[in-house]
Amino acid sequence: YDESGRLVRKMETNTGDFVTDALVYLFDNMGLDVDFAIMNGGGIRNKAITGEISYLTCKNIHTFGNVACLQTITGQQLLDALEWGARTTGTGEECGGFLQVSGITYQIDTEWPASLQADDKGVWVGGPTGGYRVHDVMVYNKETGAYEPLDLTATYNLAGYNYTLRDLGDGFNMFSGAVNVLDYVMEDYMVLSNYIQAFEGGVIEAANSP
Repeated sequence: YDESGRLVRKMETNTGDFVTDALVYLFDNMGLDVDFAIMNGGGIRNKAITGEISYLTCKNIHTFGNVACLQTITGQQLLDALEWGARTTGTGEECGGFLQVSGITYQIDTEWPASLQADDKGVWVGGPTGGYRVHDVMVYNKETGAYEPLDLTATYNLAGYNYTLRDLGDGFNMFSGAVNVLDYVMEDYMVLSNYIQAFEGGVIEAANSP
């Protein structure tokens, strides 16, 4: 939070990185191929995390009981999702669909007008008619340790929660044609607590993330 409201709905935050890293860890630790993860900012409800972390802390972060799933998507579907999540970025408005990510970096041109297509219920029905605000999307390559440009025609394995990937939450309809690899794996707060317990010595820092 700051004087403008809930930052996790407007921009990258430490907590957003933390909870999406937890999704990548979940499937990676299961031996499944996972390229990156997304999480809607509206599903992250805590203030700053300091001090002791308990199961209650995890429940305070994830209050909805959404369930993790893994899908095979195209690079184009990811780009459309990032664009949809960034539709109000730079306006000062909060957007519950703003996407926090792991395994991806991307930039948003806030001077470029949003021109996405949506139906009367606020559900995505098509990409922007006037060009993408989101650009320079890079995907982390685990084998090389380097970030590489997103290939719009390639397929990737995306981790997330059923609210966004399966249930049209926040209007994310671009995943409707995605292939489900594994569904209903673990509840959101348990995904986070599972990740937390993997940190050596119980101390959580970026440098010792598993």
